[in-house]
Amino acid sequence: MVMRFLLAIKAFIKAWKEPTKALVFLDDSVKNLESTKQDYSHLRLLALLQQSGRLIDFLKEDIHAFTDAQVGAAVRQIHQECSKNLEELVTIRPIMLEKEGARVTVPKGYDTTAIKVSGQVKGEPPYIGTIVHQGWKAHKRSLPMKMAEQASEIICPAEIEVKG
Repeated sequence: MVMRFLLAIKAFIKAWKEPTKALVFLDDSVKNLESTKQDYSHLRLLALLQQSGRLIDFLKEDIHAFTDAQVGAAVRQIHQECSKNLEELVTIRPIMLEKEGARVTVPKGYDTTAIKVSGQVKGEPPYIGTIVHQGWKAHKRSLPMKMAEQASEIICPAEIEVKG
């Protein structure tokens, strides 16, 4: 305990004599504080899709009681609104330009984050296979930095209608 106190006093004196050297410690502590902040950008995207097309309402709804025609009508509206909003926020493009079912060669040194090779994979690339899914990548991102004042984990506030 005494050792820690003496060490703290020494650090204080050194910082007092050479304040620029002490900034290193302050910068680290600021970075540490910033790193503990949570990133809620994924929730912002969900909130925007909820606002535009009520996507979460639809996904959380038990649709078993509805007819296929009713579900289809709801999906058409949700698809239209969410698709438009998503395209404005994040321009999404396919990774593979060839269509699903096309035969392609995966070269040596391919990007493993962009291409997932599955099936009977043996040895080293190049691999020849069939596109099962084209994949998606973000081409342009323009999520708003901050939405209206809200609790960080709130995607869509509960709405209470008061009648006179």
